Amino acid sequence: MTTARPRRGARRFLFSVSGGYGHLHPLVPLARALTDAGHAVAFAVSAALRPRIEAAGFTVFPVGGTTATDPEYQQFKAQQQTLPVSLATELVSYPRLFCGIGARLRTPQLVEIGQRWQPDMLIREAGEYGAVIAAEHLGVPHATVAFTAALQGMALFERAAAAQLDPVRRRWGLAPDPTLATLYRYLHLSYAPPSFSLHAVGRSVAGAIPATTHAIRAQFFDQAQGESLPAWITQLPTQPTIYATLGTEVGTEAEFYPSVLQAIITGLRDAPINLIVTLGRVGDPADFGPQPANVHIERYIPQSLLLRHCDLMVMHGGSNSLLAALDRGLPLVVVPLIADQFFNAHIVQSLRLGQVVQGAQRTPAGIRAAVDSVLANPCYRQNARRLQAEMQALPNQGYAVQLVERVAAEYAPILR
Repeated sequence: MTTARPRRGARRFLFSVSGGYGHLHPLVPLARALTDAGHAVAFAVSAALRPRIEAAGFTVFPVGGTTATDPEYQQFKAQQQTLPVSLATELVSYPRLFCGIGARLRTPQLVEIGQRWQPDMLIREAGEYGAVIAAEHLGVPHATVAFTAALQGMALFERAAAAQLDPVRRRWGLAPDPTLATLYRYLHLSYAPPSFSLHAVGRSVAGAIPATTHAIRAQFFDQAQGESLPAWITQLPTQPTIYATLGTEVGTEAEFYPSVLQAIITGLRDAPINLIVTLGRVGDPADFGPQPANVHIERYIPQSLLLRHCDLMVMHGGSNSLLAALDRGLPLVVVPLIADQFFNAHIVQSLRLGQVVQGAQRTPAGIRAAVDSVLANPCYRQNARRLQAEMQALPNQGYAVQLVERVAAEYAPILR
C-alpha cells in the first residue's frame, strides 16, 4: 500500500462505509469518477467488503472488527432478537446502532487512518456517522452519498440521532449538534429522481431535506469481479420475463430465507413467464429443489446486464435494486422486509410504479395476484418510464466530481 501523494493539483479522498453491499455500492461510481479525474481514492471498509473493493482496484483500509468484544453492541443484539421485524423496530434500532455504537467504534479507527493517509476530504455513505466526527476532528470537509432512495424516510431514521451522536462528539472535543447541522454541512448527493426521493412517507420532519442536497444521475456498480450474463439468457422463450430478488444478503436472514423466495417461486413458476431468481452470494439454488424449465435460479447476476432482458421486477424494495429497475423503466412488485424498504414500498404504491405485497399477503397466491395485476395494467410501466426519463435527465457523475472538488478546495457548503 502506497502513501505517496497524488500528482500535483490532485487530492486524496477517503470513502467510508459502515454497512454491507447496499451501503457500499452507491459510493463506487463516484470513487471511480474521482480516480478518472486524477485524484487518489481509498476506502475504509469492513474485512467482509475488502475483497470486492480491492477487486475494483482501490486501496483499502480495514476498519471494524470490534463489535465482538463490545458490551453495548452485544446487549443491543440480544435485545434486537426479542423484537418483531417491523418499521417501528427499525426506527428505534437505527439511531442506536448506526449513530451511537457504530460511530463510537469507528471514529477512532477513521481518525488514525486520517492521520496516517492524510485525506483532503472524507466521503461517507449516509449510514456512516463516524466519518463526520473524524473529518471534523481532523479539520477536513466531508460529503455524504445517500444509500436510501427515500430521503424523507432517512429523516425519520435520524429523528433520535443527536442523542446518540453528541456523546461521541464530546469525546472528540466537538460541540453538541442537537439539530444535526453537521451531518450534511457541505454536500449531500442523492441518486434517486426527486419525484421519488422527496415524496412524503408519513409523518413530516422539519428540515428533512438538507439544503446541500443535489440529485445526480445514478450509475450502478455490480461487476467488480468480472461477472457476466449466463448463456441461457439469449435462449428464453418469447413470453414475459420476471426477475425476482431479495438482495445480496437475504441468505443471512433466517426469518426470510428461504421462505420468502420460496413463496415467490411457488407463486410464479406455473405462470406463462420466464422466471429468473437470484439469491445473493451466500444462497444456494439447491435450497429450492427441482424447478420447471421456465425457472432459472442463480446466486448472482449483475442487474446492470440482466434488467434489459426483463419486463417486471419482484423485489424487496432495497434502494439500489429499485433505482436500477427504474433506470430501465421497469414496473415493480415490492415485498418489503426491513429498513428503508418500507418507505420505498410506500412511494412505489403512491406513485403507481407497481404493487406492494405486505405481511400476511406474502403468500404464493398474493404474489401471483400482484404480478398478474402489474403485467395487465400498462399504467405501471408508463409511470416507471416517466421516472426513468427523470433519472436520465439528471446531471452525471462528472458534475458530482465538480461539486466534490469545490468542497475540497473551498471548505464551504454547496447549496442546491
